[in-house]
Amino acid sequence: MIRINAHSHVIPLETMGRAGKYGPELIDNPDGALVLRVGDYRSRPQRGHSLVLDERLSDPKARIDYMDAQRIDKMIVMISPLFYLYWAEADIGIEFSRIQNDALAKFCAYSPQRLYFVATLPLQDLNASEKELDRSVKELGAKGISIGTDNLAGHELDDESLWPLFEKLEKYHLPVFLHPYPLPLQTKQSDKYNLSWIAGYVHQETAGFCNLVFGGVLDRFPKLKVYLSHGGGAVPYQWGRLEYAATRMPDVKSKRPLKEYLGNFYFDLLIHDIAARRFLVDFAGSDHLIVGDNYPGWDALNGFALVDELNLSAQDAGKICGGTAQKLFNLA
Repeated sequence: MIRINAHSHVIPLETMGRAGKYGPELIDNPDGALVLRVGDYRSRPQRGHSLVLDERLSDPKARIDYMDAQRIDKMIVMISPLFYLYWAEADIGIEFSRIQNDALAKFCAYSPQRLYFVATLPLQDLNASEKELDRSVKELGAKGISIGTDNLAGHELDDESLWPLFEKLEKYHLPVFLHPYPLPLQTKQSDKYNLSWIAGYVHQETAGFCNLVFGGVLDRFPKLKVYLSHGGGAVPYQWGRLEYAATRMPDVKSKRPLKEYLGNFYFDLLIHDIAARRFLVDFAGSDHLIVGDNYPGWDALNGFALVDELNLSAQDAGKICGGTAQKLFNLA
């Protein structure tokens, strides 16, 4: 059985300080915790969790050593969503996206049969985004793109200005990985308890799903494949409410029953409660579930152990642990 972790992050050190006033910058606190500075925003360390001196974030050899120890065959990596920089000036955003994608490609080139990446795009300039998507796929070997779920430099996922990107993804048979970013990066509001990372992400993932479906995007691009992180936010658990809303709310453009759009979506099993995880398996099915545990993020758990706890059939476990991701990302 192939084992693939489809949701992990890296921070290539050569990208630090390459976005002008936005940094990014890694700051060691006196208590030993690592802080990420992006412009005026500073991440707030979690209790008992530190990225200090964790070479697996930036060193591909250390990442492969970790994969060997965990018996992981392949891994998809992406940038930290804190580094999307959709709110930066266009020239900074365009150049920093190129720098990050080059760094991701370099990271994966260490072991090209085991490490793969999804590219970031400078969504504040959509013409540049189209060019960077093409470059990342054709020249660098990207296996898709990672973008935010909402507040995309003045765009939402139902904005027709984004459609050329979706058209290209359909053509390349590659997915879009929807991963939120903490909104205080833009709003500069306080973030007690890091709620933007906790409740905020759940709301944003649900809103991203609704904008794609209610906005008619998947009627225009019926073959678009969408990976929605962190178990899909509230989508599986408030499905009845969403179905009812689709028939009652203004502006809804979707042409089919909501259930028929689920075939476009893939969810990871990063759900900490086992009962909720079982529900997600019943809701989505093993053909649309993958292991993606946000390694080495604050909420990361061993994604394969999360599957083992469910006591699924060998066929279903095999799909979730690697078979579905292998097809989704077109991995050899």
